[in-house]
Amino acid sequence: MHAPLNRPHPLCQHVVDALLKCHEDNPFKKFLGACNDEKRNLDYCFKQEKIEARKKNLERARAFKVKLEKRREAAKAAAE
Repeated sequence: MHAPLNRPHPLCQHVVDALLKCHEDNPFKKFLGACNDEKRNLDYCFKQEKIEARKKNLERARAFKVKLEKRREAAKAAAE
């Protein structure tokens, strides 16, 4: 099973297009493994896309945490 193909996949769009084209060209053979290579490439690309998203989210979370600590320090200094 893979992610929905109708949403944008900026890093993997070329692989998505290749899989969809293979499915169009092989309407019945796709069930017998004709598009397995494209599917394998798609799974790998989606995995890489997910790793990138995790990295970006982690960076955003760390930046937010630093901001929050600065606010707390400022509030604590203002209270004293």
